[in-house]
Amino acid sequence: MVSLDHADTPAVGASAAWSEAVSTTRDSVTVALWTAISRITGLVRVAVVAAVLGATYLGNTYQFTNSVPNLVYYGLLGGALVSSLLVPVLVRHLAAGDVAATARVASGFLGAATAGALLAVPVAVVAVPLVLRLSTAGAPAGISAAQATAGTLLVALLVPQVVAYAVIACSAAVMNARRRFALAAAAPALENVGSIAVLMVVWLRYGSGREITNVSTAELLMLGGGTTAAVVLHATVQWWGARRTGVRLTLAPGWRDPEVRTVLRRASIAILQAGLWTIQIVVMLALANRVPGGVVAVLIAMNFFFLPIALVATPVALSTLPRLAEHAQARRWAAYHDAVTRAVALTVFATVPAAVGYVVLAGQLGRVVSFGSMSESAPLIAAALAAVAAGVVGTATFTVATYACYAREDAWTPLRVMIGQACVAVSIMASSLLTSGRGALAVLTGGLATGALGGAAVLLHRLRVRGRRGSPLLASFLRTGSCAAAMAVPTWLVGHLASRVLSGRAGELAAVVLAAVTGAAVYGLGHRLTGSPELGMLTSSVLRRTRSVPVAADPGGLASLGAQGARS
Repeated sequence: MVSLDHADTPAVGASAAWSEAVSTTRDSVTVALWTAISRITGLVRVAVVAAVLGATYLGNTYQFTNSVPNLVYYGLLGGALVSSLLVPVLVRHLAAGDVAATARVASGFLGAATAGALLAVPVAVVAVPLVLRLSTAGAPAGISAAQATAGTLLVALLVPQVVAYAVIACSAAVMNARRRFALAAAAPALENVGSIAVLMVVWLRYGSGREITNVSTAELLMLGGGTTAAVVLHATVQWWGARRTGVRLTLAPGWRDPEVRTVLRRASIAILQAGLWTIQIVVMLALANRVPGGVVAVLIAMNFFFLPIALVATPVALSTLPRLAEHAQARRWAAYHDAVTRAVALTVFATVPAAVGYVVLAGQLGRVVSFGSMSESAPLIAAALAAVAAGVVGTATFTVATYACYAREDAWTPLRVMIGQACVAVSIMASSLLTSGRGALAVLTGGLATGALGGAAVLLHRLRVRGRRGSPLLASFLRTGSCAAAMAVPTWLVGHLASRVLSGRAGELAAVVLAAVTGAAVYGLGHRLTGSPELGMLTSSVLRRTRSVPVAADPGGLASLGAQGARS
């Protein structure tokens, strides 16, 4: 762990700090926009899968086997957390102008990641058909055997995507280290579009809704091979993006490189951290299974939960990481604290209104997303969503703080805090056994939220980013909290009145939209009237104003907090 107590170089001026803040915010907005586009194309892809393959065992088999590569790389191998540990090392070499060393480390890490991915491939090829056969033990005659046969072929065609995801992650790390974020965030949309094209060809050639007992080998080859080709296209574009920065990625035996081995040791710690988060989710889902429809309700609530994190926390963390690494390596701890503080303030600014909206509109959101046999489970969804809402702020802040630790090449601190977070969350979840129904789901998701908030607070304390009395960070939290409280009543009122006037599911959705727009307007107005620097960073980044911004444009003092934070 890098000490923060040593004397650092003089802090940057307020105008330069504000310029950096606006530039970082603009990068965050870029990543968020392209992430939103990628997620939208992903939703279209899911809809096309449902339309072409239908509610059939073929659809189940394709969806299950196609999720395996993502699960292996981003779940078991740590994915984004692991690749983020590579960025600070690349930043160091790029700052020294040593492109050859940058390519050596990135290629060595790619070689090691690929080797790890290849080790998982035969396990998946053997295990997936067995899982499919066991899961269809009670299915009609012939289904189980047909699904195992089709699953074996599909997983053999789809699992090579794991290697492509390693290329994608390493290429994105290279581009992020160069502060080039757009292509890395946009390229997943290309994969989705490619997969949609493959599915449309399958529909034109074979029709829709075919059952797995009637599917041909040629159709399976087209489905599996075409989907993998779309992922390979995605990886190729990402590799090309890294190549444009001057770094040519190759497969190298990274385990022989001491620098790569150091990153891999930190990566193993990040994998443990990701595993602890996964354990919390698994425990929550397992205990939710006590409630009829509880698992589905919790999963729906968690889809809402992860949306602000994907659109806010990840973009802010990614865009801040290379700058934090530069400050840490130059021992500019005042500037480092300054950048972390701005990132935390911006994250809280953007996620708090989402959390408030989830609480206020939980009932209506539950009714909007409840279809078919889930229609009577809207109260379950509402209970789970309202209880987990505060966890959005905690998890988003924890994500940004984790990347801040990685910037100073410290992987242990987030892991230690995550251990405590997991213990708190699982302990609270266990108390759900004392209740049932909506109460049980509220305790489960509330336990996750409580652990996330506590973990975020502890990790910020470890980073020495503290909201002390009179500090600009505390002022930011109070301002955001006040504006969020002000938006709650008009949001609820508009949503409640609109739902009484507008009927049907479409009317309920329109009421939610009207309420959200009203809440956002009140929230934005509150920040405008209080001279919010977070709003100033956001508007300046959108208007691309980064030069010669007066200190008065930062009334909250966030641009000058660094020196105070480094001395505390």
